[in-house]
Amino acid sequence: MKFDFVDKAAVATLTITSNLLEFRRHNRAVDAALLSADVVARTSGVFIRKTVISGPVTRGLRAYRAATREAGQ
Repeated sequence: MKFDFVDKAAVATLTITSNLLEFRRHNRAVDAALLSADVVARTSGVFIRKTVISGPVTRGLRAYRAATREAGQ
């Protein structure tokens, strides 16, 4: 699973990329990010899952911390 956080001044984007074998971990990390902050997510792909989460910087950082914490468990 790979996390990529980009701060674009007013808007931050978090990209979570994983393969088919990490499907459950990917969904748990995305759910944790969405529950912790009020952000927008777009998911695509079957074998390579890619989710782009975007929102204000403070909420994006909160989502990033929640997703990495959940993926580490």
